[in-house]
This record gives sequence, structure tokens and C-alpha cells, in this order.
Amino acid sequence: MKKSLLLSVVLFTLSMPLAAQEAEPDLRIDTPAAKEIRASLKARFAQIKPLLENGTLGVTHEGKLAVRDPASVPLAERQNIARLIAGNANDQSALYREIARANGHPEWEQQIADTIHERMRKRIPPGWWVQDANGKWTQRQESPAP
Repeated sequence: MKKSLLLSVVLFTLSMPLAAQEAEPDLRIDTPAAKEIRASLKARFAQIKPLLENGTLGVTHEGKLAVRDPASVPLAERQNIARLIAGNANDQSALYREIARANGHPEWEQQIADTIHERMRKRIPPGWWVQDANGKWTQRQESPAP
């Protein structure tokens, strides 16, 4: 009888949605590694911000940076812009991985990335370009959410 009850509890627990089984991740993790990654993102953003403001770069539906029209970027600037985009993407991935690790759930990395990207999309300033799920670019008109 005890084995049957234990099996029922295990099966019930396994059938529950992940969110019901585990707490939400703490996105404000402040480990030394997270601090270092955030500092790198912040330093690079000083170079990225003007490219977002002038429309050279936009934010994709996945929350990544992308060149909106590669033909509009002078050849001499392409390598530097590609380096900025790649560095930003690498730091974003490292930060999501560190947050998941610090929460004790490395398997949450994609959930953390999706949550942060969703919040980021809501805060994109007017004038910046955003890409929808179909790949269409539009310029943000309204003010970002608080």
C-alpha cells in the first residue's frame, strides 16, 4: 500500500507544470561573475546606443541586436559593428547562464532569457527599431512601459 501511495505522489509531481513545482528564478542575481558580465554589457552599450538611436541597429523579436540594412553600413564599419553585436550576444548568453547557475537551476537558462527579452522589448525607447516575429522592422512610436 505504501509503494502505491509513493508512486501516486511521484507521478502526480511529475505531471505538474514546471512552474508549479519550482519557484520563479531570481533575475537580480549579483554574483561576482554576473557583476563582471553586466559591467561588460554596460561598457559596450556606450558604443551600441548611438547605432540603435540612428537606426543602424535594431532589436530582434528574440531580444538580440541586428543590423537592419547591411547595405547601409559602410564597409569600413561592418567589422566593428559585427564585433559589438557578437560581444553583446556572448555576454547576454553568459549572463543568462550565470543567473540560472546561481539560482541552482542551469536548465532555466532559456526561461530566463525569454523573460528578460520580454521585459526588454517592453522598455525599448521610442525611435529605436524593433523586429516582429515575422521579421518586419518597425520604429517604436510609443513610450516604453515603466
